[in-house]
Amino acid sequence: MLSVAIDGPAGVGKSTVSKLVAKSLGWHCLDTGALYRAIAVACSRAKIDIKDIEQVKNLLSKIKIDVKFLDGVQHTYLNGEDVSPYLRTEEMDMLSSVTSAYREVRESIIDLQRELARKENLVVEGRDITSNVLKDSKNKFFLDASPEERAKRRYKERIDRGEKVEYKEIYDDIIERDKNDTTRKVAPLVCTKDSIKIDTTNLTINEVVEEILKNIKLD
Repeated sequence: MLSVAIDGPAGVGKSTVSKLVAKSLGWHCLDTGALYRAIAVACSRAKIDIKDIEQVKNLLSKIKIDVKFLDGVQHTYLNGEDVSPYLRTEEMDMLSSVTSAYREVRESIIDLQRELARKENLVVEGRDITSNVLKDSKNKFFLDASPEERAKRRYKERIDRGEKVEYKEIYDDIIERDKNDTTRKVAPLVCTKDSIKIDTTNLTINEVVEEILKNIKLD
C-alpha cells in the first residue's frame, strides 16, 4: 500500500490540506490527532489526574480506540462510542497536548495507525508520522508557518464555529504546544532529512495541496 505522511505543528492546517490531498488521490485521510483526543476524552470522563502517568496507564488498559471511514469521513471510536463530535474543544487541546507526550499513550495507538496504513492507500497526518509511525513512506512532507499565522488560522476556525475566544489566548497556546511537541522525549516533532518542507505562511490552502501533489511518488 502507498502512503503520504504529513507532519507539522499545531494550527498549520495539516487536517484541511491532508483531506484535500486525499480527496485528489481518491484515498482516505487519517487524522492521528483524533486518536490522541479520544484518549483525552477518556481521561476527562474518568476525571483522572493527567499529570499522574500511573493513572493514565491504568486508564489505557481499560479503553479501546478504533477508526472507521464512513462516506469518506473519519469517525473515531472510544470503547465502541463515536466520540468524533467531542474532540475539537479547548479542553481536548490541552489534555491531549499533555497525554500525547507519554510513551505509553503513543505506543497504545501506533499499531492501529500502521495497521490502517497497511490495509489501504492512505494520507496520514500528525506530529510524528514521518519520523516514527510511517518513517519508511516514500512521500513525506513537513508543513510549517509562523506562530502568528497559525494562531490567526486557529482563531478564525474557532470564531467560525461560534466560539468566544481571544487571539492572544490561542497564540499563547500555540507557543506552549510548540514547546511541548518539540521537546518531548518520545517522538518529538521534527522535520526529517527526507521530508519535503513547505512554509505555508504566505500560501493558500490550494497552493499547499498543489505543492504536495506534484511531489508525490505513486510508483
